[in-house]
Amino acid sequence: MDFSQLSNLGLLLAVLLVALLESLAVIGLLVPGIAMLLALTLVAVDAGVPAWGWFLAGSVGAFAGDGVSFWLGQKAGPGVRHWAYFRRHPRVLAEGETFFLRYGVWSIMLGRFIGPLRPVVPLAAGALAMPAARFWLANALSSPAWGGVYLLGMYWLGEEFSQYLQPGPALMFLAGATLVAVAVSLVLRGRQSS
Repeated sequence: MDFSQLSNLGLLLAVLLVALLESLAVIGLLVPGIAMLLALTLVAVDAGVPAWGWFLAGSVGAFAGDGVSFWLGQKAGPGVRHWAYFRRHPRVLAEGETFFLRYGVWSIMLGRFIGPLRPVVPLAAGALAMPAARFWLANALSSPAWGGVYLLGMYWLGEEFSQYLQPGPALMFLAGATLVAVAVSLVLRGRQSS
């Protein structure tokens, strides 16, 4: 295995982990996932990671993140309200529960595409005793849909972007944009805590 194959494997692992973390209960609320995914995707395009592998790795990560969140909700049940984060931010969990109660199984599929709800809806579904078979079916259908829209969309955008900029300046621009996104995210979270 040469360096480029190792590099591509590392990038695939990175997109899987970021997709998992941004879907994970509570952690997904703190991670600037879309900025990180965009940065990784542009690097992956430059490295020649195949689009199908990128889509597959990210979709598996999203599936696993929602699955873990659902499982945590099942284990915690109504006690999820007593988690430290939700004691400080009860509105976040309340919005996830309301969305789940309003849309049922569709909330799993729709919530995946709505940033602040993505890591909360599967947790709420588990805590509110959604039947596991329904959850897993919705999760299995929505994970590749999310991967197609977000990851393949970013990938193709990255291919177009790379035609106009050399890799060095593109990566510098991307690194700067990611840092700005992380800084804005931290400032906004700080305001929410106050």
